[in-house]
Amino acid sequence: MLRKCLTRAVLALIGIAALACYPTLSHAADLGGYDYYASPNDQRPLDGSYRYGPMNWTGLYLGGHGGWGGGSSDISGAADQSIDMSGFLGGVHAGYNFQYQSVVAGLEGDIDWTNADGEETTTGGRNFTVNADWLSSLRLRLGYSFNNVLVYGTGGVAFASYDLKIDGPGADAALSETMTGYAVGLGAEYAVTQGISLRVEALHYGFGEEEFNIGARNADADLDFTTIRAGLTLKLN
Repeated sequence: MLRKCLTRAVLALIGIAALACYPTLSHAADLGGYDYYASPNDQRPLDGSYRYGPMNWTGLYLGGHGGWGGGSSDISGAADQSIDMSGFLGGVHAGYNFQYQSVVAGLEGDIDWTNADGEETTTGGRNFTVNADWLSSLRLRLGYSFNNVLVYGTGGVAFASYDLKIDGPGADAALSETMTGYAVGLGAEYAVTQGISLRVEALHYGFGEEEFNIGARNADADLDFTTIRAGLTLKLN
């Protein structure tokens, strides 16, 4: 009799334990392979790589981008003309961020290949053609992190290819140079995960004057260019 009572008591305890564990087991199954912590924001894959929770911007990154650029080249001296130019662009960027609390600072380099060009014909029959095949910059970035949103300003040194051709009555000249100047801009990034972010960025480039000859006279050419581009970045560590 005593044995039967003990057996029934043990079975009852097992049943109570099973009922108590059932909600936890069911909830764990619904997580689809995630550990569960006190807050839903603390869910993470079982491989240990966080997809949610506080974003850490510190680390090396690499990405690609594309967009549009437009500007003008002003010719002065032996010829006076302003040539508008525009075109699409695409390229790659890489850099390193360091985060201290909500402040994020870093260094970034990029290069864009572009089909930006422009052409103007004067009333005197002179034809001006200008194009830039690529743009590049090395810039400091300083921003503020709102967890997975980063807004920043940026500035540094810039380089660009520059090709100018003038032909027509009394003028036959060409200039092909790598111009050096500056780049400044603003941008924002949205971290989709700890390793992937999307960005949008506007940069303005300014390049100093380059001298060239038109016949026996000298002329100066400069270049101002603004780009708007969107991209995807992969954090490497």
